[in-house]
Amino acid sequence: MALVRLAHVLTGSNAIAEELVQDSFVAAAHALERAGNPYSYLRTTVVNRCRSHLRRRRLERDRSQADVRVALPPEVDETWEALAGLPERRRVALVLRFCEDLSIDQIAELMGCRPGTVKSLIHRGLGSMREVLS
Repeated sequence: MALVRLAHVLTGSNAIAEELVQDSFVAAAHALERAGNPYSYLRTTVVNRCRSHLRRRRLERDRSQADVRVALPPEVDETWEALAGLPERRRVALVLRFCEDLSIDQIAELMGCRPGTVKSLIHRGLGSMREVLS
């Protein structure tokens, strides 16, 4: 359930989130036995699949110029729009930090970058969110 929630926050769609998590389980099934921490391995797989999905969706949107709207409750809609407007890496860093409650080092490992980069992404992401929401 936590992985579906993570994927939902990253993609904005519960149906897509469920599908991506299911695909992640299928794709990672062979490696979970060998993984030192199966949950972390699976979480990494889910985040990578969400990022791939978002890249594909962005390419499709650029080609078709159609505005894809996410149906959310009004109180969440404004926050989601601000979060969705962030660059992908900032959005992923914020979601992993505040929704998944991961440490800076864990996020850096998951995203394949340095802890300082993660701190910068979070700081800039929060600044952008603050500007949009105020």
